[in-house]
Amino acid sequence: MKKVIINSLILIFSSTLLLACGEKDTNDSNVEVTDSTTNVVGGNNCFEDFVGQPEKLLTAELVGEFVDFEGQTPSVEKVEMPFKTVADENATVNCKWKVDRKRRIVRLQQIKKIKLYKSKTAVERFYDKYHTSSSTESAEKKELYDNEVIDKAEDENAKEIGTKIVDLDFEYLKVDNVGDAAVWEHKVNNLLVLVGDYQFTVNVQLTKGNDFDLEKAILIAKAIIVKACN
Repeated sequence: MKKVIINSLILIFSSTLLLACGEKDTNDSNVEVTDSTTNVVGGNNCFEDFVGQPEKLLTAELVGEFVDFEGQTPSVEKVEMPFKTVADENATVNCKWKVDRKRRIVRLQQIKKIKLYKSKTAVERFYDKYHTSSSTESAEKKELYDNEVIDKAEDENAKEIGTKIVDLDFEYLKVDNVGDAAVWEHKVNNLLVLVGDYQFTVNVQLTKGNDFDLEKAILIAKAIIVKACN
């Protein structure tokens, strides 16, 4: 139950922060643009057809090319978080299997269009959203979270978990040669990738160390891009 609450709160928190970040771009009149000059993967929006349908991209066959299931049969299932900011963008497909009672997981989640403004390319916008926060930014995020999420949470357990999420202070490390732009959030094992005007997240938890998870996440993300764009 706690994991469900944590995932739900992370989605709420992320959505709240991104809305706040968008409000800061008032000089751009919040005008969305569709062209980007920095796309390095064909310059098209090949992920558009897969919003809300991650199961078409992440399959047991694809994961099996890079990860050893160690004789186990993986279960692949589509799940949707209960909190949606845009229809279907929070749809996730999980590929899960157990070895020695330990569960291995590979997820593809949140295929969504990045919001663009006149003065920023998709890549610039992506890195605006996903970068390691300064101490000032962290304080602002905590205040925003306290005001917008914690105070509205009726479940005391949710409030406690939510505070821990804020204290986590995500660290986004740039990853080269994956899509148009990519970052690794090692504390939650998320590889966030931008392709065209769309982004997606690959989450890998193989219980063999963070470097191993990142290596596999990169391989899987590249395979997903090939599958979607070719």
